[in-house]
Amino acid sequence: MTAREPSLSLLAQLRAEVASVDHSIVLLLGARLDAAQRALRARVPMEGRITDRAQERRVLDRARGWARELELPEPLVEGLFRELIREGKARFQEHHSTATDSPVVTLFLSEPEARLKSAPVPQFVAVPPDR
Repeated sequence: MTAREPSLSLLAQLRAEVASVDHSIVLLLGARLDAAQRALRARVPMEGRITDRAQERRVLDRARGWARELELPEPLVEGLFRELIREGKARFQEHHSTATDSPVVTLFLSEPEARLKSAPVPQFVAVPPDR
């Protein structure tokens, strides 16, 4: 075994960790877009418009606050949320008459929150669309 092998093994392990996080991000994006679609389907018939500027401001302010708390670049987080808002509206306009729910399901794999010392951690699981 050379001195280089352990670092290659570590690199492979770190890349696997990054891939796992990337997969979680994609599942979370699917869940977020699905939740936004359901919110739009509920709100648009009542209000007659797709854009709710006050809600968009609240979402962006909340995202920037989380970015500050976690010491993440605010422009990166804000840009991501602006794109999520844009994509949500575009999807609604394209598919609102034929909308189907996302193949992403949120599962809480723990006891009810009242009996926990801390809040449950959501687990996101992809479910094939034909189920």
